[in-house]
Amino acid sequence: MSFSSLSRVLICGFAGAAALFAFTPAAQADPPEWEVAKSCSGVYLTTDGAAEVQSCVYQYEGVLKAYGSLTSKTGGSTIDNCTMVVKIIDKDAYRTQSNEEVAVSRDMPCFNGSYPSPPLATNTAAVVAGHHYVSYTEITHNGQGVARIYSPELIP
Repeated sequence: MSFSSLSRVLICGFAGAAALFAFTPAAQADPPEWEVAKSCSGVYLTTDGAAEVQSCVYQYEGVLKAYGSLTSKTGGSTIDNCTMVVKIIDKDAYRTQSNEEVAVSRDMPCFNGSYPSPPLATNTAAVVAGHHYVSYTEITHNGQGVARIYSPELIP
């Protein structure tokens, strides 16, 4: 085989392989977490009018996550004597006799924004396929419960 024949074979081989790679679909990467669809409640005013509150739940990389959003209506970015808690609940826990609360945040002060940050996450072992999950955001102001806002259901 001459050098020119060998070079033609190699060039055709490389060109064929390059065409094969060009038409092979790339593996799809998960979207960034902030782009994942979320199941959120509407925005509701607390009973004392101090804040607007929303509750969201979603699944990312197999983990249920939740957060609450708060917008102060008191003129400042914080509300004195106010705490916020976010929980994720398994509405079907009674069928498996497990605890309905699969994740609970710590008490957080009422600041404008979405909390906890990063969002509250469940232990993947606590999530049962086919069960109905919701999150709720609860606001306590001056020792009184002024809002408990539930997200729509999510079924992983």
